[in-house]
Amino acid sequence: MASSVLHLPSEDDAGAARVALRSVALLSGHVGPVSLHLRTADGASADLELPAEVLGLMREILAHMANGSAVTILPVEAELTTQQAAELLGVSRPYFVRLLEDGKIPFTRVGTHRRVLAANVLGYREARRARSKALLEELAAEAQELDLGY
Repeated sequence: MASSVLHLPSEDDAGAARVALRSVALLSGHVGPVSLHLRTADGASADLELPAEVLGLMREILAHMANGSAVTILPVEAELTTQQAAELLGVSRPYFVRLLEDGKIPFTRVGTHRRVLAANVLGYREARRARSKALLEELAAEAQELDLGY
């Protein structure tokens, strides 16, 4: 994460993303390389051949942009500062540092600064989501057993 500032797409960009998403969605389920022709408003153009996985990533990026959400691409081997990692989890930096000190997420020290791998932060986030989902399902089952009307 080069910067902690996220830029939300403009309404024009969100509209363009919605149009592009419809086109990309037509290729859902495609297997194999994808050829792409790019053309700018001033007439410059380029032809690309991309791996099929890029199409799925494009669809995901466009869907987020179409909804007005900011998107960041982050390599999983990237080392993050505690502030960047806290922002990725949506928690405060002091709370994140407590997670590190409690041994919940591995980290290294660079001088006096802590660094964490994006893969470890994302792994923690997914484990936390899975735990939340399991607890929610447990509560729903209990509510059904007790006939609470849920």
